[in-house]
Amino acid sequence: MKKFLYKKEFLRVFDCYAESEKELIVTAEKQIRHYYLKQTVSYGLRIKKLFGNKDGKTFEARVSDKIRLLYVESEEVVAFAFLGNHDEVRRYIKSFR
Repeated sequence: MKKFLYKKEFLRVFDCYAESEKELIVTAEKQIRHYYLKQTVSYGLRIKKLFGNKDGKTFEARVSDKIRLLYVESEEVVAFAFLGNHDEVRRYIKSFR
């Protein structure tokens, strides 16, 4: 069974969102957890694999039209890494390449 972790950056950005947006993010996070526990995924999240490397596979989930959730899957861990709009997610990814 996988462990679920939250990066500091994810939590910092989460705190900046309005309550209605936080509810959407929490719902998306629960759906991602459900996927790893039951192997079924909600179509609405539109999960997309961005890339993979030795550290794991990086995925993007669409929380809403304006919010993307970035997470990294490794053998034992799913780490929720970042939240932001499309452009912010791209900049975040480029900072590691």
